[in-house]
Amino acid sequence: MNNFVKVSYALQRQQRAVERTLYASSTEESVVASKWADAWHRLVQRRLDRLAMAEQPSRYVDSRGRLLH
Repeated sequence: MNNFVKVSYALQRQQRAVERTLYASSTEESVVASKWADAWHRLVQRRLDRLAMAEQPSRYVDSRGRLLH
């Protein structure tokens, strides 16, 4: 499985988590879904940053080491 497929899958999972947050039937369900959406967002961002670093080194990073796009 190549990196594009992995990032695409993680992005789709993030989208589903956001949808679950928006359409939750209770506050508790919304909070749990929000945590999942945040976790998937961080995963997608990490993978995209790794892909970008592999293609071309960038000196534009924030204090946490994430690329500034």
